[in-house]
Amino acid sequence: MTVQLFDHQKEGIAFLTGKQHGLLAFEQGLGKTLVAIRAFTELLHRNECDRMLVICPNSLKRNWVAEIEKFADGVTCVIAEGTPAGRKAVFAESKARVLITSYETARTEHRAITAFLQRQRTALTLDESHATKNWHSLTSTAARFFAPFARFRWLLSGTPVTNKAADLYTQFEIMAPGKNVLGSLEAFVAQAEKDPTAGFARDEIDRFVLRRTKEECLDLPAKSFADIRVDLPPWQRKLYDEMRDAMVCRIEAMSGDEYRAFAATALVRLTRLSQIASNPALILPEVEGEPAKFDMIDSLLSDVLSVPSRKVIIWSNYVKSIESLMDRLAAYSPVAIYGGTPGHERQGIAERFQTDPATRVLIANPAAAGTGFTLTAANFTIYESLSWRYDHYAQSQDRNHRIGQDAPVTYMRLIATDTIDEAIITALERKSGLARALLGDADSAALVADLTKDEMRALITQNKLPGGA
Repeated sequence: MTVQLFDHQKEGIAFLTGKQHGLLAFEQGLGKTLVAIRAFTELLHRNECDRMLVICPNSLKRNWVAEIEKFADGVTCVIAEGTPAGRKAVFAESKARVLITSYETARTEHRAITAFLQRQRTALTLDESHATKNWHSLTSTAARFFAPFARFRWLLSGTPVTNKAADLYTQFEIMAPGKNVLGSLEAFVAQAEKDPTAGFARDEIDRFVLRRTKEECLDLPAKSFADIRVDLPPWQRKLYDEMRDAMVCRIEAMSGDEYRAFAATALVRLTRLSQIASNPALILPEVEGEPAKFDMIDSLLSDVLSVPSRKVIIWSNYVKSIESLMDRLAAYSPVAIYGGTPGHERQGIAERFQTDPATRVLIANPAAAGTGFTLTAANFTIYESLSWRYDHYAQSQDRNHRIGQDAPVTYMRLIATDTIDEAIITALERKSGLARALLGDADSAALVADLTKDEMRALITQNKLPGGA
């Protein structure tokens, strides 16, 4: 297929083929997959590379197959999946030019992958490379084990910094193993988080990272955000306040050691507050009553979809809420992509939403549908709930604000008044600032696990993170 490349895509191809080891940090929607495929085919034509190994989230494997078939005519590809014996056979015996597998498989088949990389000149491509950000995780450990054996090491991520500076450090160690490009982990994190706007390690980052934003590269329509405050009805407010007060009482009674143990898992506890603010039936199935956010969604859809050509994406972090909304909104012929949707069906569902005029609502989970899908048929988006995961939030926005979108995009965030929702919005904005500062696109992210006892109490009771936000 002949595709007219944008200037930033040509720049990306030159970056990957010339640097050998690099992080392509294009924002979602700028064509990272296309760039990597074209870079590989260029190396094939130069006789500088033999194979390409793509490691990606499980949900994106078939998207890669489709993109290779579209943009690399005649280049064969195969997915290494299934039984352990079947996976090992693919790595050992397949003659396909491109092998595609998941991070889960990479963790268990790291020795087979190492042997594969040793046999030929390979372009190792880690898609959504922030999946390797946790130095101590099996995913990161496996990647650092076999990466040195690859001729080319390409990392692709629109959100390489999702939480803290260490996210970037780990990816550098995969790109340039043993070279200590950013110095010690401790020194890099201390300096970067102290003042990420100071340009610390800017030369090193610029050498290995090509960052481009949509504002720099594309003339896309504007996007706007509307925070819609939702007052909880008395029954839902009572449930929320009771859980919040019980959590505060427990924290106040903790010793120092007990609080440190609690803080390490605090996000799990805070998620329960978020669930009550969203849909109490998630954790209290016996409770009856219409969640305030569901009523608001009814009202918003009635208004937005009164124009026949419009479509809407609804993002929710909770499976039961997605399933409830599917039933509740049946009149709009909704479709859904979430953890319970078989992987091989997801691309077809996205295509149906894109092309079928009768399919006007997509209800999705950012973890399942936040990457790999083009959803430009919708220029209205509703966030029924938000998590603390900045990468999920940023990537979900870019499903419909990307190449192919020709109308302004509106994002409506439903925020339950006087709840933890307000703190989550603040945290997401701070993480965005840290990512921009480190990548040169400026504020540090306060990690919930690092909050003092008093700060945690204030977070729960006042819905504010420290730092004046």
